[in-house]
Amino acid sequence: MGKEFVEFPFIPITEKTFERQGWEKVTEIDNESEELETFSYYILPLPKDNPDENCPILISTADDEWKEIGLEKGEYGVEICNFVGLGFCTTEEELEILYRALTKQEIEWQSVSIVNI
Repeated sequence: MGKEFVEFPFIPITEKTFERQGWEKVTEIDNESEELETFSYYILPLPKDNPDENCPILISTADDEWKEIGLEKGEYGVEICNFVGLGFCTTEEELEILYRALTKQEIEWQSVSIVNI
């Protein structure tokens, strides 16, 4: 009897992820660019409802860094701010696990329907 494996697709982190989970979008001007181009990234306090302005945060890569880290256009990476790569995530599943490990909370509430069979 052979073993069958089920592969689950991983969901990349995108702007829709950040919007659904309540992240804050930050837009800045690239001072190194001659044309004063802008770039955006997202931040999320740990935990989400933390009122402390100096609390740890999760931070995404900038919207123009996708190619440098091997992602598709419109995809983001996320890490713990100021910890250079610690907890680096590129999928929603990894992000959910990281958030749960850091806060003991869920990053978003998903309703589950129970169906009697």
